[in-house]
Amino acid sequence: MSQRKKQIRVNFRNAVLQRGKHCCRTCGCPHDVLDVHHITDRNEMPNGGYVPENGISVCHRCHQLAEIYHSTGGVKWYTGLHPNDLYRLIGSSKELAIQASEKLFNT
Repeated sequence: MSQRKKQIRVNFRNAVLQRGKHCCRTCGCPHDVLDVHHITDRNEMPNGGYVPENGISVCHRCHQLAEIYHSTGGVKWYTGLHPNDLYRLIGSSKELAIQASEKLFNT
């Protein structure tokens, strides 16, 4: 992995955690160990979707529940953990995330 790509991932993680005030945005609990969840799967996003508009800070438990949407191909999700709900929590949308992702390597 290139140094630039590593830095983009680090910047993504740091920006998402800082925006979330180092708390799980879905259950509100502060945790020592948080995950950064790609709201739209990174394989479906331009340049991997490593932009704050596509990330949300979640605890391990909420991350596992949010991943059910991806693992079932969007057939099943838990209340409040649908991608649209997660985007709403961070004031973003899939469209904004795509636009930001398209510009990721242009800077």
